[in-house]
Amino acid sequence: MTTDQLISYFKTPKKVAEFFNISPEAFYQWQKRPQKLIPKDRAIEAAFRTNSELAFDETLYQNKENHN
Repeated sequence: MTTDQLISYFKTPKKVAEFFNISPEAFYQWQKRPQKLIPKDRAIEAAFRTNSELAFDETLYQNKENHN
């Protein structure tokens, strides 16, 4: 799951941060990750908490560099 998908769903970085109970700065750090992927555990959490409206795509996390 990418930060772009989160912005598309939540509309603002602030709402993303509130959803995950993180600081907006933490969200901006996610945007600097390779391919703007959010941490895998957070992607799973988002899929669960939105009843899969935000879909978790395991294939995005196959590369070892993107785990976390």
